[in-house]
Amino acid sequence: MSFDLKIQNGDFVIQNGDLRKVVDSEKLIQDILKICLTAAGSNPLQPAYGSFLSRTVIGNPMYTSVIVQVASSQINTCISNLQTLQAAQIRSMQRVSADEQIAAIRDISVSRNGIDPRLFNVQISVITKGFKPITTAFTVSTI
Repeated sequence: MSFDLKIQNGDFVIQNGDLRKVVDSEKLIQDILKICLTAAGSNPLQPAYGSFLSRTVIGNPMYTSVIVQVASSQINTCISNLQTLQAAQIRSMQRVSADEQIAAIRDISVSRNGIDPRLFNVQISVITKGFKPITTAFTVSTI
């Protein structure tokens, strides 16, 4: 089973003196958030990792409907890239649990925040290969 270190508010989580790890669906949620919120090209060792989401939303003067459509498409690409990375892990003989693997994308929703128009709310829903529905959400600012 693969694992990752638990990240909360940008920091590692320490519990009882040890770094906390995430596995299964909790790891999948963290993996989805990391790939969507990492700017594409920001990791020199993995230049294809990440998304162009921040470039789409930040300071963009286009109509909301266009921004939403482009952002949804970019998130879909991110999730597909994550599936490819998961398949590579499995091919390298790393044990990846069924609840860490994306079987299908159920829904990607991007909408402008009704209270603060500078914010876009993103919700991603997937099904794991363990047939577990997973949903996560985050907010992106236009500034």
